[in-house]
Amino acid sequence: MHIPEAPHGEDITDGVRPLEAVKDIDIIPDPLLFGEKMRLLLEQYGENHAEVLRCSADIARNLERLKMVSAFVRRQAMLDAQNELGNGAAVGRLAGVGRVRSHQLINRATDERMHRVTLEDVVGYAEENLYV
Repeated sequence: MHIPEAPHGEDITDGVRPLEAVKDIDIIPDPLLFGEKMRLLLEQYGENHAEVLRCSADIARNLERLKMVSAFVRRQAMLDAQNELGNGAAVGRLAGVGRVRSHQLINRATDERMHRVTLEDVVGYAEENLYV
C-alpha cells in the first residue's frame, strides 16, 4: 500500500504504515491481550460481584472516553488535511472512510473548531454524560 508523503516531503512514518507505527509506541493495546489482562484483573475479586461490576464499568467508561478522544483528534486531523489538500473525498480515502462520511466528519470538525471545542472539553463532556 502506498504511504502518503508528509506535507514537506519527509517520511514521518519511516516507511511503516501509520497504524503499525502507532502500535510500536504502545498507544493501541492489542484487544486480545487487553481482554486477557482485564479478565485476570476481574478474577482477583472472585465472587465479589459488586466489585467485578464496578471495576468493569470503570474500565468501560475509560475506554469510551478514549474512543471519544481519538474520534475528536481524528476529525481535527481530517479537517487539517482537508484545509491543506482542498479535497474532502481525498481526505476520506486517506482516512479509510467513504466520501459522504468524510464530509460529515469534516463538517463536524469545522463546527467544533468554530465553537472552539478543545480536547479537554471532549473529555469533560464524556465524563459528565456517559451512562446517564
